[in-house]
Amino acid sequence: MKVELHLHTSRYSGCAVNSPSEMMRRLIEAGYEAVCITEHDAVWGDDELDDLRALFPEIMIFGGLELSLSMQHLLIIDTTDPSFLSMTNEAEVLTMAAAAGKLTILAHPFRWEGGADMLRRGRLPDAIETFTNNQKGGAAEYATEAARKLAIAAVNAGDVHSLSMIDKFWIETAGPVERASDIRDAISQGAYRNCSRQE
Repeated sequence: MKVELHLHTSRYSGCAVNSPSEMMRRLIEAGYEAVCITEHDAVWGDDELDDLRALFPEIMIFGGLELSLSMQHLLIIDTTDPSFLSMTNEAEVLTMAAAAGKLTILAHPFRWEGGADMLRRGRLPDAIETFTNNQKGGAAEYATEAARKLAIAAVNAGDVHSLSMIDKFWIETAGPVERASDIRDAISQGAYRNCSRQE
């Protein structure tokens, strides 16, 4: 299944251009079957997600967030828990997410200096982003090599902030995605492939 792991909307991310409905319509047009909404330092409420799902039953919609930890940005997939928002210690965040069974992905770790510090300290998320709209070329290749050396998953993700960023970088899972845990399992088992449509 075609999955977007990293997407922002204008509802809670000031840097995003398009509304949730605009984003969902475009994702569906592009053949996506699942999406994780990962706003910057904000979580959607369960009722909000249910309302969006009711409008767009053609795509599986999961919550999450992109948590800022100094220069590092950590995606936590499948959460609406606001407790994460007050956390600043990367080890505590990783421990809490693991205990709750949530997938963690270090976002664009080599986009800027300090973005991969947790890796240097031996604190490993479940996966790291490789190719995204905001991390390409040498930085993405360096992320791929880092994932190989650390024996953790490497994933492509859109890091979508506008309609024009959709359908550029994504993953496809080998099996169906009915719950967010299916995405976590596919990535942890290597049952996915990285895809891109670069210009």
